[in-house]
Amino acid sequence: MPSGTRFKTKIGMATSDFDLENVIPVTEASLKEEQKQAIAKAMEDYKQQCLKSFSINRSGEVIQKDALPMPR
Repeated sequence: MPSGTRFKTKIGMATSDFDLENVIPVTEASLKEEQKQAIAKAMEDYKQQCLKSFSINRSGEVIQKDALPMPR
């Protein structure tokens, strides 16, 4: 996106402008331990949902039977 791109967001009943240059990215290293654990659990849950998209046929071949689910 171009530098200085502004977005309008609706927060409750108010509309707010913000500039992407003013958004501070969050890294995993900056998270508290319980936040890291919550992300790890969510990732494991998603991985398990993705694995349900596959099955093994009688010859032992893994096939994808469904599209991967979209993350929530």
